[in-house]
Amino acid sequence: MAFKIEKNYTKEEILELYVNTSYFGNGYYGIKEAAEGYFNKLPKDLTDGEAVMLAGIPNAPSNYNPKVNPDLTKQRQKQVLDKMVKYGYISKEEANEINN
Repeated sequence: MAFKIEKNYTKEEILELYVNTSYFGNGYYGIKEAAEGYFNKLPKDLTDGEAVMLAGIPNAPSNYNPKVNPDLTKQRQKQVLDKMVKYGYISKEEANEINN
């Protein structure tokens, strides 16, 4: 019998589980450790740009580590913003504002 996580958890709970256990590079597991480690902030205090940057890191934590590859991390941030525009979560203008 296959376990269906969506039968036991809401989408919000699944996302919370994911961001609190994902590896963000530099020894940081979970969004709280990553926010504190990279930005010296709690997640609730991140700017939109910082939050988007963190969202892109788990895809390739070694490559997108802002302390090691800031330019590559910034490129990844732009990719995440472009996808958010493509799928209608934000406008192009909002993406441009966050990316600056």
